[in-house]
Amino acid sequence: MIIDFTEIVKNNPSFRAYGGVNGIKKGVLFKGNPYMLKIEHNGKKNSILSEYISSKVYSMLGIPTQEVILGKIYDNEREKLCVACKDFKEKDEYLYEFLNIKNSVLMENSSNGFSTELIELLEAIDRQNFCPSDEVRKRFWTMFVVDAYLGNFNRHNGNWGFLVNEKTGTKQLAPIFDCASCLYPEFTDEQLQDFLNVPNELEKGIYTFPKSVIKQNGKKINYHEFFQTTLNNDCLEAVKKIIPKIEKKSDEIKDFINGIEVLTSVRKQFYIQILKMRREKILQPALKRADYLVNK
Repeated sequence: MIIDFTEIVKNNPSFRAYGGVNGIKKGVLFKGNPYMLKIEHNGKKNSILSEYISSKVYSMLGIPTQEVILGKIYDNEREKLCVACKDFKEKDEYLYEFLNIKNSVLMENSSNGFSTELIELLEAIDRQNFCPSDEVRKRFWTMFVVDAYLGNFNRHNGNWGFLVNEKTGTKQLAPIFDCASCLYPEFTDEQLQDFLNVPNELEKGIYTFPKSVIKQNGKKINYHEFFQTTLNNDCLEAVKKIIPKIEKKSDEIKDFINGIEVLTSVRKQFYIQILKMRREKILQPALKRADYLVNK
């Protein structure tokens, strides 16, 4: 069901403002709760679909995730697609993005909080004192595995982090949020059809791009190559835990995508096919290797 947010925006603003560089964002109250409304901008609706679908997939896997609602809004005399993202901050809670946490524990030879060099990220996770480091490492590698499945090219240090209640002193990991860079949002339906028509081109979307924004030795990580070479035990454990869940939920995810009424038939076909291929060609070999290494 698509919710019409046109009157809600006019009559129920939340008077909360949101940052970021992508698209129009408005604060609204929906059923008494604050939401950030992301609205398609300049006709670019694919990132709206990516945000909605990928957040739902994360949630299906049992991972704490920001609640999302797919909607529409009449703006500048035309209908636009939007996604409402529930503001998960409770009263007196603040969101501290990981880039700020990384800045707070910089070593003399470390880059700043924006740097996504893997060795520095893991070092910062071990040095921070907001949440137990083993808990944070598990979240980091869980995101990495699911993002590999969804083809996320921009899980940077500013779109995951911690919730801190400054009155009570309680600290916890924030739910997953900002998934708009998953599922190839930069491609039009015509480009997706071209991929579907040429298997060799479609395979580039598995082995060549998208890469993770996280880097090793200054180069963006290729998901497939990383899973076939890493000896990081936390990563291997995440592979063993998360990939079986993805396999178990694959039919449910397929049915969910097929049931989204605003998706074109081409985009439905592409999403289903590319997720199937990423499971079979990236995740399944990763799981087989992880099982072998951990057992060995």
